[in-house]
Amino acid sequence: MKRKKTKWERIPWTPFKSAALPADAMNAVDPPSAVFLNSRYQVVIYYRRESEPFGLTAHLSIKTHDRQPHHDWRDLQRIKNELCGVEYDAVEIYPAESKLVDTANQYHLFVFRNYKLPFGFQTRLVGDGDWMNSKQRPGRPGGVR
Repeated sequence: MKRKKTKWERIPWTPFKSAALPADAMNAVDPPSAVFLNSRYQVVIYYRRESEPFGLTAHLSIKTHDRQPHHDWRDLQRIKNELCGVEYDAVEIYPAESKLVDTANQYHLFVFRNYKLPFGFQTRLVGDGDWMNSKQRPGRPGGVR
C-alpha cells in the first residue's frame, strides 16, 4: 500500500533539537557525531577532516520524517544555517555514477568549516515574489531571504 505523501510546506517549522544517536550507529564503521530533529527533518551530522585545502567539514545527511522524496532548496539552506552557521559554504554533490549513493530519499550537504569556495556566487542577491520577469515564492518568516 502506498503511503500518502506529506505536504511539508504546511507543517510549521520548529527549532532543531538534539536527539539520541541510534543504538546501531555506535557500531557503524563511521559513527555519526550528532543527530538533530525538527518538525520536518532528521539531520545526522558527521564531522570529518578532509585533505587540504578543505579541512574540517560537516556532512549533513538530511531526510524528512516520512522518508519520502522532498528536495526544497530553501529548507536545505535553512538547515545549513541553523545547524552550522550562516557564513559557511556548503555543497550538494552530483557524483560520478561509480561513486553514487542513493538509498533512502535523503540529501547530503557538505559544509566547509575552514574553507571558502573560490567559485559560485560571491555576493548576495535575493528575490522575493516577481523579479525581472521570473517567479519566486515569497520568503518565509525566519527563513532564507
